[in-house]
Amino acid sequence: MNDQTTLCNNFDIRSIASTKPSPRKRFQNIHLLLMTVPIFLGTSYVAAKIGMQELLPLNLVILRFVIASLVFTLILLLKKGTSSIDKKDIPQFFTLGFFAITSFFYIHYTGLQYTTSTNAGLIMATTPVFAALFCIITKKEKVTTRSRIGICIAFMGVLLVISQGKLGNMFHQRTLLGDGLLILNALVWAWFTLKGKTVLEKYSPFIAMAYIHIFGTILLLPFAFFPTVFAETSLLQQLPTISRATLLATAYLAVFCSVYSYFIWYLGISKIGAVKTAIFSYFNPIMAIVAGILFFDDKLTLSIALGGLFVILGVYITNQKKNAISSDNTISAE
Repeated sequence: MNDQTTLCNNFDIRSIASTKPSPRKRFQNIHLLLMTVPIFLGTSYVAAKIGMQELLPLNLVILRFVIASLVFTLILLLKKGTSSIDKKDIPQFFTLGFFAITSFFYIHYTGLQYTTSTNAGLIMATTPVFAALFCIITKKEKVTTRSRIGICIAFMGVLLVISQGKLGNMFHQRTLLGDGLLILNALVWAWFTLKGKTVLEKYSPFIAMAYIHIFGTILLLPFAFFPTVFAETSLLQQLPTISRATLLATAYLAVFCSVYSYFIWYLGISKIGAVKTAIFSYFNPIMAIVAGILFFDDKLTLSIALGGLFVILGVYITNQKKNAISSDNTISAE
């Protein structure tokens, strides 16, 4: 606790959006800070399930990203240097915001209602694999034989997780709908990872992600006031009735899983490099499994354990530095 207090005392919010190393050693142990990222992202599934005990999925998405966008906006206003974007890039940010925030998290939370935190964490870990698969299909980037092997191993792992070791009964599993929606989400995030390269090359990653959050939230706002086919009760109607636990879970998702995790991730890239930082992403599904077992009594079966190992191994092989596809500069979507 004393170490965390020291870090907070030395923290300068104006430097949060910069990915350049600070001349002063504000963070003496970046590895320790990076270890907190998979803890927050792995437990995000638990926080989301708590939030959805009272809020509809769409309303949880709206409330989470309204809070996150307000924090991002405050940071952009206080940070040193320019934080604006070119007007000509606004349509692209809206498009990326729609896929990465608006639609992604609605599908994500809807799927999470029908599956376990363990399954969700393992399936979402396959995003780099789907990115490599997109490159094979579109032939836009070269994908090595090693990457193809990694893709096959990761998909074997996903099949083991979804089927619970019984491939013949896969389509009768109670988690099939949720697992299917999360696979769709992994595809969406993989597409976003590839399409977002242009803005990430032009702007610092933190600033780019801040604006993607803000524009995605703007697209969500109209759904907050009126019931729709996506939510029969609006956020405005549900807000007065939510408990403190739900509000805290939502704030946890917004502040720690969105803003804090992005900041620490890109700080890590600036301090120790993208390759070393990317290694910490392999802890995300492990933390999701642990959190699911601790908070929701998820069962760690042999098929899930083996499937998880295959997923992590496949993603690791696919995401090697020598391969064409790497998610070193991206963070997991949780």
